Amino acid sequence: MANHHKTPIMLQKNDIVLVKPAKPTPSHALSFSTIDNSSNFEVICKTIYVYQSNGTSNPSISDPTTVLKKALSRVLVYYYPLAGKLKRLNNGKLQITCNGVDGQTAKLFALESSTIGYHPLVFQVTKFSCGGFTIGMGLSHSVCDGFGAAQFFQALAELASGSVEPSVKPVWERERLLGKASLDPLKLPVDKASLAASPYLPANNVQHEFFNVDGDSIKRLKLSLLKELSESEALSEGFSFTTVEALGAYVWRAKFRALEQNPNGKTFFHMAMGIRNLINPPLPSGFYGNAFVSSQLVLTVQQQKVKFELGGEVMILTDWRWLGLLEEVDFGWKRLDSSMEGGVRVRVSLPGEVVPRFKEEMEALKKLGGENGDGLWNHRIEIVIRE
Repeated sequence: MANHHKTPIMLQKNDIVLVKPAKPTPSHALSFSTIDNSSNFEVICKTIYVYQSNGTSNPSISDPTTVLKKALSRVLVYYYPLAGKLKRLNNGKLQITCNGVDGQTAKLFALESSTIGYHPLVFQVTKFSCGGFTIGMGLSHSVCDGFGAAQFFQALAELASGSVEPSVKPVWERERLLGKASLDPLKLPVDKASLAASPYLPANNVQHEFFNVDGDSIKRLKLSLLKELSESEALSEGFSFTTVEALGAYVWRAKFRALEQNPNGKTFFHMAMGIRNLINPPLPSGFYGNAFVSSQLVLTVQQQKVKFELGGEVMILTDWRWLGLLEEVDFGWKRLDSSMEGGVRVRVSLPGEVVPRFKEEMEALKKLGGENGDGLWNHRIEIVIRE
């Protein structure tokens, strides 16, 4: 009989470190845009970046905590609102209080709330005996959307690598996206009784899964859809599908089959749409607030067509591929970012009972692109199924 030996894990936790801007910063209160003020965004979004050892024994170079603290202190001069305190006022509006150079309000390694607000930015560095480490970042979605978070993290990396200043200067200008929020309760665009039903919804056991789809599979899926559509419609020259359209349609069909939804029921498809370059004039490149809205389609299952006309009782699709959060960020260490050009990682949340059937559908897509289904990925599309 084999002997199973347990290897003890030694963990040493250091004290929380307060980091303040390296230079004096303005002391005032800042307000937010109408989009920022949504209660749905008042969460701390967390990301983890994994890095290899750089192979040096020089403590001044090899200690990521020291490098990160210095870079954070410098970058907070430009992103000083992130060193403030965030709070929702009695009138329901968010406000961030910037206390200037004496306000040691950006926290490293922990998050702490108080009556005057809480920290919108936190970091945690975990070092391993092999020399590798992880950087965990928690950032308030009320302050930054995905583009803004990527812009800030890139600026942090640039200063950690020796740059004098960030390549993109941050811009607040939340007043550009002010509007009158409706106080009326949200109404469904269709009668609730006409929604597509499923024997598995509502669900208490929601399971989260990742599926890797290689670039070859995506190309063949697009060709297959073009062939199918050309048999029934005259296509204009140069007509094609985007990856979001093709893969979104395929995932919707896989979800519909797995949930066994009734074909006459109506469905919703929601997708987050960036508006940085759609408003007139466009937002400045350094804008790091929330700048997206939700687009929506309502169709019955039988009405679904190939070209982006898809849904689910509620299907929400978020495309992370162009945010910049998944790109290589150079701190002087090599990032463990297993990536392959053209690949996509799909994250879904489904009732646990239907996950095996959904996996069968996704396996069929993988085979469509050949047997190279164990590739490595640098893109992500997040799809959430809700009742």
